[in-house]
Amino acid sequence: MKKLMSLLLLGFALIFSQTVDAMTSTSYVYVHYYRFAEDYTNWSAWIWQNQPENQPGVAYQFSPDDTSSEHNFGGVLAKIPISGDLAEATRLGIIIRLGDWLAKDVEIDRFIDVPSQSENGIHHVYLVEGDVRIGTSLNDPQGPDRSPKLTFSYFNAMDAVEFRSTEPVNQNQVRVLADDIPVAIVDYSQNNLIGQIKLADDLDFSKDYELEVTFSDGGTRRFSLTFDGIYDTPEFEEAFGYDGALGALWQSSKTTFKLWAPVSQAVTLNLYDTGTPAHNGGTDDPVERLVMQPGPQGTFEVSVEGDLHGVYYTFSVTNGDMTHEVIDPYAFAAGINGVRGMVVDFSRLNPNGWVYGARPDMHQPTDAVIYELQVRDLTSHESWQGSEENRARFLGLVEQGTTYDGVSTGFDHIVELGVTHVQLLPFFDFGYIDESRVGEEGYNAFNWGYMPINFNVLEGSFSADPFDGNRRIEEFKHVVMGFHEADIRIIMDVVYNHTGLTADSNFNLIVPGYYFRKNPDGSFSNGSGTGNETASERVMMRKFIIDSLVFWAEEYNISGFRFDLMALHDVETMNLAAEALHAIDPTILIFGEPWMGGSSPLPESEQAGKRNLFKMPTIGAFNDDFRDAVKGSVFASQEGGFVQGNFNLRNRVIYGLIGGVSHPQHGYNAWHLEPYKTINYVTAHDNNTLHDKLYITLEEQNRLPLLDRMFRQSNVMVLTAQGIPFIHAGDEFLRSKPDDGLTQRQYARFGFVHNSYESTDTVNQMRWDLKASEQGLAMNAFFQGLIELRKTSDLLRLPNSESIIEALHLPEQTLEGVIHYEIRDESEPWNRLLIVHNSNDSTVRMTLPREGGWVTVVNGQTAGTTPLAEHLGGSQLRIPAHTSLVLYQDTQIGDISFNPIPYILSFTVLIVGLGFNVVLTKRLVS
Repeated sequence: MKKLMSLLLLGFALIFSQTVDAMTSTSYVYVHYYRFAEDYTNWSAWIWQNQPENQPGVAYQFSPDDTSSEHNFGGVLAKIPISGDLAEATRLGIIIRLGDWLAKDVEIDRFIDVPSQSENGIHHVYLVEGDVRIGTSLNDPQGPDRSPKLTFSYFNAMDAVEFRSTEPVNQNQVRVLADDIPVAIVDYSQNNLIGQIKLADDLDFSKDYELEVTFSDGGTRRFSLTFDGIYDTPEFEEAFGYDGALGALWQSSKTTFKLWAPVSQAVTLNLYDTGTPAHNGGTDDPVERLVMQPGPQGTFEVSVEGDLHGVYYTFSVTNGDMTHEVIDPYAFAAGINGVRGMVVDFSRLNPNGWVYGARPDMHQPTDAVIYELQVRDLTSHESWQGSEENRARFLGLVEQGTTYDGVSTGFDHIVELGVTHVQLLPFFDFGYIDESRVGEEGYNAFNWGYMPINFNVLEGSFSADPFDGNRRIEEFKHVVMGFHEADIRIIMDVVYNHTGLTADSNFNLIVPGYYFRKNPDGSFSNGSGTGNETASERVMMRKFIIDSLVFWAEEYNISGFRFDLMALHDVETMNLAAEALHAIDPTILIFGEPWMGGSSPLPESEQAGKRNLFKMPTIGAFNDDFRDAVKGSVFASQEGGFVQGNFNLRNRVIYGLIGGVSHPQHGYNAWHLEPYKTINYVTAHDNNTLHDKLYITLEEQNRLPLLDRMFRQSNVMVLTAQGIPFIHAGDEFLRSKPDDGLTQRQYARFGFVHNSYESTDTVNQMRWDLKASEQGLAMNAFFQGLIELRKTSDLLRLPNSESIIEALHLPEQTLEGVIHYEIRDESEPWNRLLIVHNSNDSTVRMTLPREGGWVTVVNGQTAGTTPLAEHLGGSQLRIPAHTSLVLYQDTQIGDISFNPIPYILSFTVLIVGLGFNVVLTKRLVS
């Protein structure tokens, strides 16, 4: 018996030792993928390291599954080595994509945890077409389902249903149910697995509809019928268009929570005493759960007694057989990383002296000088020399008294520069930054912020305490007050055209398919180039955009809004938004990018872009015609513009100089039509900085010594043009974005980064040591002078097209490479300005107009209102190479007078010379 026990124990030991021996460090993740039609051509797995740090992705191709029956899924296989760039990966991101992003299998990003050890060093995962679940074994009960199914099913008319099945089904296999009762079908067809069902009666929005299908395997399954295909109908809008307040509506005695979720079966309110999830050191257990009751027009509502300021909350929303916990889209505050909303009583968070509706005075839009800035950039470099607790944060924006090597930095620099508006890159709550890791050594906390998560919440990575939803509100209101006290208004960069997440966004989890435009095949349209585009034309998306804009304008006294990819919005929404904002304050600026990032199903006649700007009378747009004409196309790095010598672009430059209006002396297809709608610029956060663009275009031509002159001339054009000038922060001391070697290669060319959206601070930060250099000081003074000149002379800020056509005169442009024009208004102290731009490589001369002398206030080195040189009317004006001059007329100087003596002397010399030539010729002949 003892011998038998010994043998058994030895056998168990051998088996156990073999099992242990089989568990080794994970060296591969095998992705098994199954498609019902076995159509695997051009499908691939896009894989990236998600943890411990997010990294760029790479495509891995599928091949026939060559694993044993223990692991073979009957589809294809991608073998992902956990080595090289993925050597440290503890979690992988995965997208199954068709071609070069022609389509995604499922729209959400999914993630695979990589165990430290796995059997034989291989971790197997299993994915099925159209199923979001990822299995970790062949028959994982929590994994995807390979049985026949419907991949979508929805009403595409009030009396019609469309669906797609994974196998052919006939009418006898299908039933439509309303509250579990079959409804009559009058017509049925299926072609290429797309089914069409015609019902006898229109749907009843008060009922739950399902499509029941019996498949070839004998299984009968039900699928929810959604309203995706009828979201745009008048019937849906009438039934569910809600015009009341939404969100957490605080009162001292109670808070009412309202959510619009018209297709949901149930909604639960979850209350938390912290905004921090368990993985960040908090808790995932709500202190209370409350069932919300259906209200009017698709809303759910519940009221909670007591003062709830500072209480965190989420909603659990049930659609079909899925329940998701989401943050309220209308949340005004949030905890760490924006996963939970927070109830807010704003009156407790206002700084001393805060006045609602208070803004610095502004007479007209063309008085604006806009300065575009990212929050971190101003203070992240060591040369800022402010307090460490405010570095790269909201409060750093308004910290005063900072200097480097005797020059002002940060806030004081902006004030000294003289701009009227600071436009901040997105400071709402955006994705891609883990707010809990900001400040961690080696962690890149920089991002432009164009991937919105919570539109009405401030970004936590800019706060001294991102865990406290109150803190960032208090801080940002101090920022607004600080700039307002310096007579500088704040413009908000808003991104309503897309969301940072798509299928798994809060919007889509609450009302699937409603907030986004889709392609005919049901995939998300991608006019933004970032995975989706919002459907601004739908009543509740339109309401959300307008409600959000009004919130920022009223709660934070925001004075302007810059719309990202504005052409993705419809004209009607933009006009309604402008109407709502101008009812608050008619001086609020509204403008945007008049283009999109791809193509859109939104009809061209409705797109709020160039072609339809005339339909939006109070909304402006960036003048990319002028931008690319001055210094070359942003899409061709080595292509130069007018200042580099491409004189074919003269008319496009003039278009910007005259404020984008249709001028009788200038033949150009004007699309801005008014100066207050024309945002003139040569560079912004996108693309190469002006310094880098000029460097790239000049280096190969050995013309780098001309860079400084061209740089100055470009900005003279911007700051003396009619319209609204726009400056990229740091351009005033030749800001550059040098390649740090860490930026993705496609964004770093010719030694510079042209798309620094997630590059490091090293690339993006403003270098105050550059300002302190001799070249930086001179350029900064030049910008200050140009801004002072613009603010001094009304002739540079004409209010409308009529005044420009009357005052601005464009003589015939006879000198190649030269643009010159006059602005006249007898009512002005400087009633006549002459502006000349010479982009030739040599000096040119032109005759000054008479009726008074002229005074130069801008030349190639100095700008301002101080006289630099005087010239008699009618005299020859010398314009050096690559130089712009601005002169005003002074009649006390007078014109050049006619003196016959020089002409008599010249004539005498000529006659004497001719006589000498005759004598010389005779002698040579003889």
